[in-house]
Amino acid sequence: MSDDPRVRPRTSADGGVDLWPPLIFAVHAVLFVALAAWTWRKWPDPLVDFGRELYVPWQLTRGRVLYRDIFSLFGPLSPYVNAAWFRLFGVSLTTLVLCNLAIFAGVLAAVYRFVRPIADRVTAATASLTTLLLFGFAHLVEIGNYNFAAPYSHEATHGLAIGLLLMLCLARGVTRHDRASWALSGICLGLIALTKPEIAVAAMAATAIAVAGAFQINLEHRRRIVTNAALLVACATIPSILFYVYFLGRMTSPQAALATAGAWAPLLRGHVATSMFYLRGMGLDHPAANATRMLLTFVAFALMVVVAAAVSRERSGTGSSSLLQRLQQVALLIVAVGFGQTGLVFYALPLMVLATLLWASVLFYRARFDRSRATPVLWLVVWSTFALALLAKMGLNTRIVHYGFYLSLPATVLTIVLIAWMLPRAYESWQGARAARTFRAILLIAFAGAIAPYLAISVTRYRDKVVPIGSGGDLFYASRPPEFWQGEALQETLSQLDRISGSTIAVMPEGVMVNYLTRRESPLRVVNLMPPELMTFGEDEIVRSLEAAPPDLILLVHIDMREYGYPAFGSDRRYGERTIRWVRAHYTEVRVVGTEPLSPAGFGLVLLKRLP
Repeated sequence: MSDDPRVRPRTSADGGVDLWPPLIFAVHAVLFVALAAWTWRKWPDPLVDFGRELYVPWQLTRGRVLYRDIFSLFGPLSPYVNAAWFRLFGVSLTTLVLCNLAIFAGVLAAVYRFVRPIADRVTAATASLTTLLLFGFAHLVEIGNYNFAAPYSHEATHGLAIGLLLMLCLARGVTRHDRASWALSGICLGLIALTKPEIAVAAMAATAIAVAGAFQINLEHRRRIVTNAALLVACATIPSILFYVYFLGRMTSPQAALATAGAWAPLLRGHVATSMFYLRGMGLDHPAANATRMLLTFVAFALMVVVAAAVSRERSGTGSSSLLQRLQQVALLIVAVGFGQTGLVFYALPLMVLATLLWASVLFYRARFDRSRATPVLWLVVWSTFALALLAKMGLNTRIVHYGFYLSLPATVLTIVLIAWMLPRAYESWQGARAARTFRAILLIAFAGAIAPYLAISVTRYRDKVVPIGSGGDLFYASRPPEFWQGEALQETLSQLDRISGSTIAVMPEGVMVNYLTRRESPLRVVNLMPPELMTFGEDEIVRSLEAAPPDLILLVHIDMREYGYPAFGSDRRYGERTIRWVRAHYTEVRVVGTEPLSPAGFGLVLLKRLP
């Protein structure tokens, strides 16, 4: 990745075999397996989001075509990748999870491989282990799905994984002038454009910085850089061209173009990005308060760094002064860990990343004529750009929960580089190596205090997942009542469906997991009827699908829509009223599970059968 000699030696200082690499690998492997075993089959939510991630690729293996037969808010890459896994290894949740875990193992390797030449082993291992603990298997909100094992959207995890591969390929291409790496970088960029727009924008920004930096540090090879950049751009078009050709054989040319641009189309139609759900998710519902919280949290972090620097200084004097200094360090750790326990520190991620980006940019500018010094710093700038662009999706409400499981991952890694390498290295030049070790230890222990509460949340969430859903390779566990009714309600509904005839079923507004587990198709081209989908595709599309191919059964599911600013599905003309009116006119109730589903205070499901 760079000319840094630190990445070359494979022997220890005394000439023996260097045991650190296998030891680091072993720690990662043991922890990975332990977390996977502990959380096994407890990752997905029984009704929300993840059913779509199983149902759509299953349908693609049966000959249906994305955007023609099934609509999607995201790009075409991930459904077809998952369909490929199903074709190769069989249709099951287990297949998808094992492939996802393999991808996440690659993410961990990429994090370590990218950070190692920039910093040292301790920093790189801390970054990858933190990624493993916080993002791989975490269960930090009521709904599952926000982890790499069973993500709410594979476009998020696939896009991020390819983004990390992109930066590794760029690093190899720039450092070694390897044209194949430049070409692979372009293909990675093209693949990312077929996942989610926010990842694609971040990848494009990082690529632009990498090319500009390469142009600066390779003065004698600038013409080659221009040629390689052109190769990158050309290769970036290949994935879209291939998908366009695929879709062109199944739909008209304009439709094929729209299908290829499926990740971007929702931005051009509808008002999804301006809905209450996304405004609140970005902290734009209360911008002044959220901006103030971010700023104050960053100031608190900066103050902690200053105090840690002060109490870590080497002082001459008596043993009593040394004891006083140790007491000060312990007191600071208690305060810092207590602050970390509040979880506020992650709200300041954008300012931490911005500060790191500015610092790294200055270092790069100063070293721009020294290729060996400038190259590692360039990749720090590139990573910072990628991280900051991803955080923009969360605006003033940065977090590691919910969408933060992939949007905040690069920023969290960068924060570790900041506190475990950049700050201690700068401090070492001022106070010496011994003081720098104390300084780094304080910062890392404080950061560990910020991580601990999230691990405790996951422990609590997974402990409550005891309700079995599905069977065989599709078995997973849902949370138990009374706090969570969905698992037992779905369990009972699936039992009822085993005794009711009917080859098709439409689940509204969400719960296509039922279709997948019962292997019954839905006539709906919009399989999830949540507000973003209805804003994008319109209710007319829903009613047309029902009229064209009325399903044998309909399942109405109670989903709380308050976060979107809507009442229950079908109770308001803005959201599903016409659809429910059509359903009530053509179907009769067979079974009610729960209490007054679809009412403001109710919960449960309603199963209906088509009238003769």
